[in-house]
Amino acid sequence: MHVERGDWLEGHPEDGQTFAEYTAGNPTLPTGERKTIYIQPIGTFTPEQKKVLRLTADYMSAFYGLPVRLEREKPIGTVPKEMTRTIFPNNRQIKTTYFIEDVLPKMLPNDATAFLCFTNFDLFPDPQWSFVFGQASLEGRVGVYSLYRLSDKTKTNASYDRFLDRTLKVAMHETGHMFSMLHCTKYECLMSGTNHLAETDRRPLDVCPECMAKIAWGLKYDPAERYKKLAAFWGKNGRPQERKRTLAMAAAIETAKAKPGQN
Repeated sequence: MHVERGDWLEGHPEDGQTFAEYTAGNPTLPTGERKTIYIQPIGTFTPEQKKVLRLTADYMSAFYGLPVRLEREKPIGTVPKEMTRTIFPNNRQIKTTYFIEDVLPKMLPNDATAFLCFTNFDLFPDPQWSFVFGQASLEGRVGVYSLYRLSDKTKTNASYDRFLDRTLKVAMHETGHMFSMLHCTKYECLMSGTNHLAETDRRPLDVCPECMAKIAWGLKYDPAERYKKLAAFWGKNGRPQERKRTLAMAAAIETAKAKPGQN
């Protein structure tokens, strides 16, 4: 995988995770009792942000093959002073542990395999970091993600698509972590680490073949069916190139299935 100056792997060397390592590692996965992904908006959202969250829920259902429930938004309420800070120029940030350790565990539904909070506030994980797009707890089945840095504030079709794509990438990536998938270091993959928005923008909207195999194995999700559902999402939302790409992947898998024993 190509690494540029300032990218995630430059400052965070990682070995990655093979399919064999994933399957042997007792990954955290849905169960019969816990198989629904919940999305909980917390904060005050614009109509565009609300639309992006609705589409994120739809995409996540196709991406992971699980029921996804988008909850009604809730106000942020009073955040303890020690869980906030203000950085230049006048940006109030909230510490991720406030959500992960205090707020979300109290709201966690019994049937949730993952409980994902989206907020319009900027986030930071500890004083040494300037910000973070999101953070999750595998053991707690909760995660928090920020929309704050994902929109470029312009009102064009291209900027809306970029905002949607960034939100989808962050949400699918962090949910992958909640299913015990580590960063991908072999390929340009949605599960590759990102250190800044330019790196996020370079990432594809889907995982690489090896990470796709993890989803197929762990979630009992037929790859061809998965790509057809992703294609249906893109067709419904006016992205013909993504629809064409995912349909081609489905067709390639079905062709390979029809020719067993051939290399």
